Amino acid sequence: MNDTTFPAPTPLASDSEPSPDRPNHPSFPSSLSFIYQALASKHPHAFYRLCLAVLCERWAAFMFISTAALMLCERYRLPQADALYWLGIASAANYVGSLPGGYLLDRTTNARRGLGISSLILLLGYTTLSLPYRPALYVAFALLFVGHSLYKPSTQRILAALYATGDARLEGAQVLLHITANIGAAGGSLLAGMLVHHAGWGVTYASAALIMSVAGVLLWPSQTNHGCSKSSTLDAPVRTQVEAPTSTPNSSQIIAGLTLAMFLFTLCTAQAEGALLLWSKDRIDRIVLGFEVPIAWFLAFPAILVLLLAPMQLALLPRLKRSIGTSRLVALGLVAAALCFAVLVPTTLWTHRVSLVWLAASLSFFVLAELLVAPLGLALLLRSTPPHFIGVVTGLWYGSGAIGYVVGGEIGTLWSRWPTQRVLILLTALPIVGAVVLATLTPQPNESPTEQ
Repeated sequence: MNDTTFPAPTPLASDSEPSPDRPNHPSFPSSLSFIYQALASKHPHAFYRLCLAVLCERWAAFMFISTAALMLCERYRLPQADALYWLGIASAANYVGSLPGGYLLDRTTNARRGLGISSLILLLGYTTLSLPYRPALYVAFALLFVGHSLYKPSTQRILAALYATGDARLEGAQVLLHITANIGAAGGSLLAGMLVHHAGWGVTYASAALIMSVAGVLLWPSQTNHGCSKSSTLDAPVRTQVEAPTSTPNSSQIIAGLTLAMFLFTLCTAQAEGALLLWSKDRIDRIVLGFEVPIAWFLAFPAILVLLLAPMQLALLPRLKRSIGTSRLVALGLVAAALCFAVLVPTTLWTHRVSLVWLAASLSFFVLAELLVAPLGLALLLRSTPPHFIGVVTGLWYGSGAIGYVVGGEIGTLWSRWPTQRVLILLTALPIVGAVVLATLTPQPNESPTEQ
């Protein structure tokens, strides 16, 4: 029986068919909606169900992420340094669990099962988080850890099964998935900012649980067992691809370079989600036309900016891949991460509150880094990994992000112990070093023949 929910990978187009990386027209559409529609139409229907599920999961996640630092400080009265430290540990745990989670998923024959189970666990986690008791906080963090450990590699394993090895649509699929994730991040941050102010912590996280339940409903049809042939339909193409050489001669160097990039990017992300928010509470003039901008909305701004810039990225991506190369684009993303903090160095010359423009500039560079590192790095990682190791290597990618969150939490404590200027200089230097190392480890533009 044909699996209409998560179909087998689509064969590559022949030489006589138009390639997705080579547009037939010399100019790109001016309408952003037309760009989205034209590029999205290239993908299988199952991809859109996955996108909707990820949108709901990220919506719920950012209702927590955008308020976590303030929640630990105000709801549970933790000192700022301790709150940032434990938030870094919790974020790291959610990522490091992807390595054993990916290993377990690689041992299963049904790539969809992990997604359904993890959605249920995350639902329980947000529900528990809504309870106003400190023991409930620990239980909720444990449930979120297990849920994210399975959810992250599950999405990548399904994505790898939807596209044949060398399919040129893979980068575009990762970017579109990243777009939907940022829609959820923007919605979650905006909603959380309003709910925390008007309804309190319990209602905020109960709402996150409700939204997570929508993700479970979206995935429910794919969990129904209609026969053994359905699961075998999904996994059989993966087994046949193992016999073909799927990794490049430089795959180990590429994977090593990408894990370093993920480590440095999440180290910077930890600052944007924690220390920068608390810094902006004290140093940014948040009054706009008599309205005080909620702190949580500062995480909605990058997500909204992603939605505005992503169509341009999608349109230019084939040309950039040919002229610069995916690995070099990821390295440029690390440079943008460095500029995220470098642009704030001049604010240390004043003692008074500074304009929102400074933070907007910083977060804009962070968005550029995110667009280059997160989707393109994952696409290159999938290209460089044999299919039967997708879960493990995806776990390695997120595991390096876990270490980044741990180190980011440690650096977060420095904001209250060091002069701010010294911390910003450190955060500027680290991604620059990583960009140089990544550019040295990875080959020139065309990383593998499959990208041609």
